[in-house]
Amino acid sequence: MPLSTVWRLVHGSRRTAWLLRLGLLGLTLPAGVYAGRTLFGRNLHEVIAGRVYRCAQPSAACLDDLVLAYGIRTVVNLRGCEPLVPCYLEESRASHRLNLQQEDVFFSAYRLPSVKEVHRLLEVLDGAEYPIVLHCRRGADRTGLASAIAVLLQTDTTPERAAHQLGLCYGHVALGRPANLDRFLVLYRDWLRQTGKTHTRQVFREWLQGGYCPGEARCEVQALDVPAHVRANESCVVRVRVRNTSLETWRLRAGTTAGVHAGFIVLGEADTWVTNGRAGLYDAEMRPGDSREFTLVVPPLHTPGHYRLLVDMVDEQQCWFFQAGSEPLERELEVVD
Repeated sequence: MPLSTVWRLVHGSRRTAWLLRLGLLGLTLPAGVYAGRTLFGRNLHEVIAGRVYRCAQPSAACLDDLVLAYGIRTVVNLRGCEPLVPCYLEESRASHRLNLQQEDVFFSAYRLPSVKEVHRLLEVLDGAEYPIVLHCRRGADRTGLASAIAVLLQTDTTPERAAHQLGLCYGHVALGRPANLDRFLVLYRDWLRQTGKTHTRQVFREWLQGGYCPGEARCEVQALDVPAHVRANESCVVRVRVRNTSLETWRLRAGTTAGVHAGFIVLGEADTWVTNGRAGLYDAEMRPGDSREFTLVVPPLHTPGHYRLLVDMVDEQQCWFFQAGSEPLERELEVVD
């Protein structure tokens, strides 16, 4: 092959490579700018025109801008009441200065919301003065779920369309524990299918008020043998019977990093964590309505005094069941010399 031909090919390939790089840059640069605004900016979006908005944790200046631009009258904080956190104090003071209604609802970015907090959000959405703005820390996960709930309650949007509020464009990545939030609407669609109902605003409200169960995270714990006193430096045995009152099958696993297990937590003064443990470390299934006995061994507690024992089930990839609103077994435990 002549050298002139080789040169043209090489020169052409270099030129093509540069054009490809420029093309990729043109595609990725806007996406990078958008991602930066989503992850590090206000992440501000309209959910329902003129009525519901969403954003990341707002500063005082941000609230000023929201009131001026959109006439916001209510701020719905999905991080719960956090009086010792500076950004919460800033938001509360700004809301007071601007004469805004501030409502605190506690959603987690990593697990399904509790029944109690779902009812709380419903109460807030029904009684708020509009327009409102929903926010968590980044405006991605908890805010996405609350936005989807608002859309389904107040518009004729389908559940599939509402699920877009939990989207990558808002910074929500359905991987790992944050993917638990996506299960919320899956549970609703499963309920529709099982009951033969068709989605409407009223049907969704009915599910929120009485049909919602946070996945497998609901149980009844019955005490069989729980000591009230134990000697210091001696272990003790706790026996319980647990019934699956959820709508899903529990899958017990031999390891402690996956599956559902029985567990206990020992709390000391001011509810400080002392120790915890597991039982049911074997492969088994418990269907809804099934019961099983568990034996838990509490390790020696070395300091005499009053302790509090909580016995509950735990989904190792999501939460302790009490975090989703289930009632744990609670007992006072006296450690004596």
